[in-house]
Amino acid sequence: MKKVSAAIIIVFTLAGACRTTKNAQQALKDSTVSQSPGVTLNPVDSVAMLKQQLAETINAPLDFTTFYGRAKANFNSPKASGNATVYIKMKRDSIIWVSVTGPLNIEGARVLITPDSVKIINKLEGFAQLSSIAHLQQITKLPFSFNDLQNLILGRPVLNTTDSMGYEIKKDSITVTTANDLLTYINSFTKNNLRLGQSNFKALNNSSVTGANVFYNNYQTAGNTSFPVSRDIAVEGTTPSTLQLSFKEYTFNQPLDFVFTISKNYKIKYE
Repeated sequence: MKKVSAAIIIVFTLAGACRTTKNAQQALKDSTVSQSPGVTLNPVDSVAMLKQQLAETINAPLDFTTFYGRAKANFNSPKASGNATVYIKMKRDSIIWVSVTGPLNIEGARVLITPDSVKIINKLEGFAQLSSIAHLQQITKLPFSFNDLQNLILGRPVLNTTDSMGYEIKKDSITVTTANDLLTYINSFTKNNLRLGQSNFKALNNSSVTGANVFYNNYQTAGNTSFPVSRDIAVEGTTPSTLQLSFKEYTFNQPLDFVFTISKNYKIKYE
């Protein structure tokens, strides 16, 4: 069960999946081809239209108030390896709540993330850790904000900026690249329906951050929302880790509670 407590850090270092990287790479090419009607373009202005449609997709506002998901997780890192069930609840732009359970449905850890704070209850070892979002960025070595984590869970692109984007149009995909002083953000979309297939974050010669690769697969439609139920993520660096998440259940816009009670018997750690 100690693996479960270590898994909570891996979950947010990685954030999603269901297949091996090899299979996910193939899925980027063909998994979403039949999911929605293709985009019909005239040859003369196809590039301009693709860029415009993709920009509209990237900049589309979040169309949800709450999200609930239950996923099977398979994780592997130098600190811990194994399987767990992950429950995720979100309130748009304000709360991410996570519970990680192990064998016999015993909860090992609970997490509450807000735009400026991270709280972790380690139920197996009897303590709670309270820290800032900056501390989460430090331990994961990924400079992701609350909104970035929200987008990763929903299967939306994580971009440094939308002001200056580089485009590369290939036979089956469109790649959009942005960058800052720490990372290059590379997001690849399937060409026929503009769904996100892969996000690649490359570190720019900076030991304070690490790179990561995310594949999104098996899109399903819930109302007006298209959601990838399978993810495959690999984090690079000196302690490489992988996480596969397969959502078995998910809903949008349903009433949710976000219970997060720290026992008075728990030791409190501040980071």
